[in-house]
Amino acid sequence: MTTTKDILTQHIDAKAWKRVNTDLLAKSLAELMHEEIIVPEVVSREEDGLTHFRLRTDHEHIHYTFSAYPRFLDYWHIEKQYIRKWENGRELTVVDVLDFFVELQHTFGIDPFTLAHYIEEMLNTLYADARIRTRGKLSADSLAAADYQTVEHQMDGHPWVIVNKGRIGFDYTDHATYAPEMDKQFKLFWLAAHKNRAKFFALENINMRGFYTDELGEEKVLGFEKKLKDLGLDPEDYIFLPVHEWQLNNKIVFQFQQDLAMQFLVFLGAGDNLYAPQQSIRTLFNMSDPSKHYVKTAVSILSTGNIRGLSPRQMANAPGVTKWVKGLLDHDPYLQRTGVILLGEVATVAYHHPQYSAIKDSPYQYKEMLGVLWRESAVNYLKPGEKLMTMAALLYIDDEGCPLVKALVRKSGLSVQDWIEAYLKAYLKPLLYIYYQHSLCVTPHGENIVLVMRDGVPERMVIKDFVDDIVLTAGAREKLPPELADSLIHSSNKENVPLFILLGVFDAFFRYLSDILHSYLGYNEQLFWNTVAATVHTYQQEHPHLAERFEKYDLFVPEFKRFYINSSKLRSQGYAERTGFVIPKKGGKLANPLYLVKQKETSLADG
Repeated sequence: MTTTKDILTQHIDAKAWKRVNTDLLAKSLAELMHEEIIVPEVVSREEDGLTHFRLRTDHEHIHYTFSAYPRFLDYWHIEKQYIRKWENGRELTVVDVLDFFVELQHTFGIDPFTLAHYIEEMLNTLYADARIRTRGKLSADSLAAADYQTVEHQMDGHPWVIVNKGRIGFDYTDHATYAPEMDKQFKLFWLAAHKNRAKFFALENINMRGFYTDELGEEKVLGFEKKLKDLGLDPEDYIFLPVHEWQLNNKIVFQFQQDLAMQFLVFLGAGDNLYAPQQSIRTLFNMSDPSKHYVKTAVSILSTGNIRGLSPRQMANAPGVTKWVKGLLDHDPYLQRTGVILLGEVATVAYHHPQYSAIKDSPYQYKEMLGVLWRESAVNYLKPGEKLMTMAALLYIDDEGCPLVKALVRKSGLSVQDWIEAYLKAYLKPLLYIYYQHSLCVTPHGENIVLVMRDGVPERMVIKDFVDDIVLTAGAREKLPPELADSLIHSSNKENVPLFILLGVFDAFFRYLSDILHSYLGYNEQLFWNTVAATVHTYQQEHPHLAERFEKYDLFVPEFKRFYINSSKLRSQGYAERTGFVIPKKGGKLANPLYLVKQKETSLADG
C-alpha cells in the first residue's frame, strides 16, 4: 500500500541525491570560476588541457580537488568524476553542495542571512532536480522528434543561475502541479474586477468584449455576465481577468479580501481551457486551443532572483510598446525575408491594490500581485512542415550523455558545420540587424527565443517577452513616440560596446553551446567562434550603409564586462527587500572570442 509519505519522498534516495549534488556542485564550480568568486590553485595540467585544481575552504583541514578543461570566455568544462572532498587528509566518498557553500562562506564573502536564504533555494532546486532525474529524461532522439510543449517541459532551468528552481512559496503539491517539468495541465480561475480598480489595455483593433469572447467562448462570457447580474451588479462596470490557482489561494483571498467583500473583485469560477506552464512558470500555453494567446499571470513566488508578479506600469505600457516595435520591424523588408516573428503582447489588465499602491517606494512585489497579459501564440505563424522548439533545448543533454543538438544534426542530414551556419543565419543575423538597424536590444537568451525548425534545422526565430526586457540605445530613443518616453529601459552603456550581443548572446548562450559542441560532438570551439565571426563579417558586408555603427558598436573589441549573476546575489544582500527587480552587476573583463579570432586572422595574414 502506497502511503502519503511514500508519495512525498519517492524520488528522494541516496542515488538521486548523490547525482543531483554532484551535478549542482559541478555547475557551481564552473559558474563561480567564471564570475571570479572562486580562484582555485592549479596543481597540474595535462597535454590535452585537462587542468587539475585544489580549492581551499574556510577550514584548514578541508579542501576540494577537481579537474576541468578550459574553454573560451573563462569557462571550464568540469569533469564531474574527478570532484573530490578531502577532510583531515582523507578522501570522502560523498560530496555535498550544501556543505560546500557553508565551508566557503567567508571565502566567498556571504553574510549569514544571505547564506541561509541561498541554502533554502538550493534545497528547492535539488528537490526539483531529483524529481527530474527520478522521472528520467527523454532521449535526445526522442526529443528531436517531439512537439513544442513536450520539449518545453523537458527543460531543467536557466544554465547560468545556480539555484535556478528556487520557487520559494511552492509546497509539494504546488510543485507537482505547477512546475513546468512536471508536465501537468490545469485551468485558470476568473475574476471580475471593477473599473474603479482595474483597467484593460489593448491594441487599437481589439474590442474588449470581442476579445473575451474569442478567449472564453460566448457561452462562458454570458455566464460570467449573468453571475454579476444575479448579484445586482452591472457587467459594464467590470473587467474580466484570469488568475493562476496558486495566486488565488495564496495571495488574492488574503491580500484582496477587502475588495472581495466590497465586490470590487468578484469570483466567477474556472475557465474551460487547460493550460500548461512554460519555463518561466507564470506564462501559460493554451493546450485546449494552441492558437489562442499565451496567458502571463502573477505567481508571487521567489524564483531566479525575483518575485514573479506583474507590474501595473508594464501592463499599462505593453500594448503600446508592442504596437511601436512591431510597427518598426513588421514593415522591414529584411526582417520580412528572414521570417522573424515578434510575439506581440496585445492586451493586459492592470489592477491597483488600494493600500499597497498608495505606499511610495514600497517593495515591488506588493504592487504586482494581480494582473494579466495576453501574448500572441507562435503557432499561428507556422508554415506547413515547420515546428517550434525553445532555443534553450540546444543545451539539453540526455541521461546517456547525448546532446539534443547532436540528434538534430543527425536528423537534418547536414554536417555539423552546415547546421551551425544555418542556426547562426536564423538566430544571430536577425539579432544583429535589429540592433544595428533599429537600435533595439531585446533579451535573446535561450528561454526567450523559440526556433522555427524544419527537418531538424533552424529556419527562423520567434522573439517573445521583448516588451519587459527591451532596452533602447540613443538611436532608438530618437524614434520613440512621446507617450512611451518613460516606458522602456534606456541603455547606460557609456562605452558604446554592444553588451546586448556580447553578454546576452555570446556569454549567456554561446558559452554553453560551444562547450557542448566541443565536448560531445568533437566540433572544436575555435571553429565555432570562427563561424560566429564569419557570420558577423557576412552580415556587415551585406549592410555597408551601417558601417559607421559597426565601428561605433564594435563586436570585435578585445574585452567586455562580465555579468555577475550568482555572485551578485551571494555578495550584495541578494534577498533584501527592494523597490524593483534585482539587476545583476557588471564588472571585470572577459576576453572577447571574436577579437581572438581577428588577431589570429591578422597574424596569419601577416605571416
